[in-house]
Amino acid sequence: MTRRDRLRRVVILCRNFARNLAYYRAGRRPEHLPLLAPEHPRVNFWRVMNANCLDLCVLEWCKLLASHREKHHWSDIVSDPAGFKAQLLSYLSIDDAAFQEHIKVMRTYRNKFLAHLDSDPTMNIPALDIAKKAVWFYHAHLVTHEAHPGDLAGLPVELDTGYAQCESEACEIYERNA
Repeated sequence: MTRRDRLRRVVILCRNFARNLAYYRAGRRPEHLPLLAPEHPRVNFWRVMNANCLDLCVLEWCKLLASHREKHHWSDIVSDPAGFKAQLLSYLSIDDAAFQEHIKVMRTYRNKFLAHLDSDPTMNIPALDIAKKAVWFYHAHLVTHEAHPGDLAGLPVELDTGYAQCESEACEIYERNA
């Protein structure tokens, strides 16, 4: 696979993370939570849809930032991995130990409840604020420092607009069904 193709795929994974995060968070808004309540006639659909969006966020994030064996992990994509990691940690305002703990939380959710349904009695749903910031940083770094003109043609060069569009779309659907 060419470098251009790998960069494009990473941008697609970032976009997929952003889209699913927007859909997930829209469903968790207080005004939309009645759709997830047991008394709602279509509660199963709304719960599965919302949970699937969370699951995809975790899967995409692990591909991008947690699993060194993944083809799209930042350490195999960026030109200066040490510099990138230092800048990422600074941007996130955390140290490496805190970032490793976040990776552990995301991997545990993926491994214990998503990829396998292990015997752990409690599912700990990961907070996604750091995950979002990390994906936004990775994406911006690729667009600004790694891609050449034309490499990302047809793909989003920033995530906020797409995120807002997906959030708006989800809210409209949730509101029609509340």
